[in-house]
Amino acid sequence: MDITKKQREIRNLIHHELKTPLVPILGYCEMLLNPKFGQLSADQKEAVEEIYSNVSQLEKLLDDILARDREKQLGEDFQILPKEVRTPLVPILGYCEMLLNPKFGQLNADQKEAINEIHQNSVQANNLINDFWNAQKLENGEMKYYFEDIGVDDFISQEMENLGPLTVQKKIEFTKSIQPKLTIKVDRAKLAEVFANLVENAAAFVTETGGKIQITGKSQDGFVQFSVVDNGPGIPKDGVENLFKKFYQLDTSHTRKHGGSGLGLTICRGYVEGMNGKIWAESEEGKGATLSFTIPKTDKTK
Repeated sequence: MDITKKQREIRNLIHHELKTPLVPILGYCEMLLNPKFGQLSADQKEAVEEIYSNVSQLEKLLDDILARDREKQLGEDFQILPKEVRTPLVPILGYCEMLLNPKFGQLNADQKEAINEIHQNSVQANNLINDFWNAQKLENGEMKYYFEDIGVDDFISQEMENLGPLTVQKKIEFTKSIQPKLTIKVDRAKLAEVFANLVENAAAFVTETGGKIQITGKSQDGFVQFSVVDNGPGIPKDGVENLFKKFYQLDTSHTRKHGGSGLGLTICRGYVEGMNGKIWAESEEGKGATLSFTIPKTDKTK
């Protein structure tokens, strides 16, 4: 069976989304290697050349993947993101940290700005790859979970502290309303990622002035029901119905406008279902949005 039209569309999407942060990295590397913008030490020059080489390798790999799609019959063996795509990016963040360390040589303002841009785009590319990779593992039923009992109130307090800088930056009123003495058995890291995605999604849409986000948690029929409530512009009816749709149905309109892979909410759905819960959205245009999910309670919950 030939590669399907949908599979090809997904490959093209990944190719485009991953290349978006890679192109400026190459440009900044070329700038840094140009003596016109300042001299580099031997170690600094070698690090920049390694970054350039790794990003060029990743670009070629992405092009080769598309070329193979045109030539091979992939069918059910189709892998949305081969493992080797992750390899070239691994050292780049380390090189950026090294370049910014005065121990390896001084930098002028333009050089520092260029390296910070390389770092920022590398983080973006790495996050995109992780999103695509996790979505693929969820789609294939390969995701692993490590469950533990956690107290809900303490967990939410910690996550709000972690996410605080995001809301402070936009001057968002960030509050919680959590029923006391709730305990759940979850994969802590994945639950934290769910909340990060939901809060980041809400923060992307609330206004710069007067924006509000609240996390709530309450006992509900053997589960703890969590909600992330915002006072943003709301979601159209068709958007609510499709908000958590599967990876193969990905719509990138949100991605284009607000950045990211557009897979965050799809991954949230996969994680919540993998922890034996359900996730849904409620909204009316102009009246904000409430994204809710459930997680089973433990016997320790009062």
